[in-house]
Amino acid sequence: MLNRAGVYTIKLIIMKRINLPCLRGSIGDWSFFSTVMKIKDIVEDNRIITVSESAELYTQRINNILQREINQKRINQIKSYLLDNPERFFSSIIVAIHNGNPIWSDFDIEAQFRIENELVNEDELHFIENKLGVLTLSGREEIFALDGQHRLMGIRAALAENSELAEEEIPLIFVVHRNDYKERTRRLFTVLNKYAEKPKEAELIILDEDDASAILTRRLLEEHYILSIENVISSTNSPSIPTTDSTSFTTIVMINRINKEILKHHNLNYTIRPTQEDLDLYFIEVSNFWDYLFSSFPNIDRWLNGSEIRFDNGDLFNRNNDTGGSLILRPIGQHLFAKIYNIFIANNELETLSDKINMIDFNLNGSICKYIYWKDKMLSKNEALKRDVFLFVLGKYHGNDIQNSISSLYSNFGIAYDNHIQPL
Repeated sequence: MLNRAGVYTIKLIIMKRINLPCLRGSIGDWSFFSTVMKIKDIVEDNRIITVSESAELYTQRINNILQREINQKRINQIKSYLLDNPERFFSSIIVAIHNGNPIWSDFDIEAQFRIENELVNEDELHFIENKLGVLTLSGREEIFALDGQHRLMGIRAALAENSELAEEEIPLIFVVHRNDYKERTRRLFTVLNKYAEKPKEAELIILDEDDASAILTRRLLEEHYILSIENVISSTNSPSIPTTDSTSFTTIVMINRINKEILKHHNLNYTIRPTQEDLDLYFIEVSNFWDYLFSSFPNIDRWLNGSEIRFDNGDLFNRNNDTGGSLILRPIGQHLFAKIYNIFIANNELETLSDKINMIDFNLNGSICKYIYWKDKMLSKNEALKRDVFLFVLGKYHGNDIQNSISSLYSNFGIAYDNHIQPL
């Protein structure tokens, strides 16, 4: 229940006795029990609670802070995943048992136990007997989630909306917490939540079978006439291309982010896989963007084929540490172009964009980008201005202070701005 401070508090309730089939194991100085529980048994009477709902590990003040760290958006995403995805699956939630009297009962396996008609030897039989059993919870325990708090709260929210989830089973790993070893359990809580490595964005794009954008990104890498070319995509896991990579055009992470930008008007739920028919339609949309980008900047294809190309002022059309090269050869520039494309296509003005885009100087050392995107290195601040200056040149900026903002930025480098950036 919620108290006046908006923090969950749990009233001690003696719950029903429950028997759980288990594997018993050990690692380091921890013993653990791996099992499954029905959702109804997890949620009913708050049999399993979050750390912030427990008075056991931390003080109330710390629990108040932990409660604020719980992300409602993530809970809603997990709830939607459970309610809407028939292929739903969870990794094990790690929980700590405190108080009560949990009882472990071994299985007694016959000495003539066979697997595929072959007798299991005595040593193996002893090992199996020692590991297989039943964990009995009396109902007097306090059980709190050390890892999987958002999953736990998402499960509660989903069951509240759909009672048919009650019989579904969730994997859990139990560890036994002792009141006199609080520091030890707190350390485990920290390790599980701080040091456990989360999948990198690129890895999720490669593996995710529900995220429409990830699915489309992989398809582009297989089918697009340029993006499918070997070495066009950097091997990095980040959105940016490393400075040591002078030949790749973009990254898998940026392709995925741009795809989401192009599909933004659909308000997609990226935890639910669309139908194949919808995926095919989305693929046409994202392919149209990438086709349009490469047709708008034909020098990209020439550069990928090894040609030496220069801007009108003699600077090289590439990526380099001296003049910067072309903004469009950097993922940040490609993302910018996707945002511009979205504005023009929404107004059915791609022909207008085509007429103007070749008149814009994308040289990082040129009249538009220098001091805004580049000054001896890529500049990391003023994201809004970086977008707005191109919208201004293209006649799509509706503010009044763009020239003052540019002038102020130039002054940081001791340069007098002469209003040379103007709409086409």
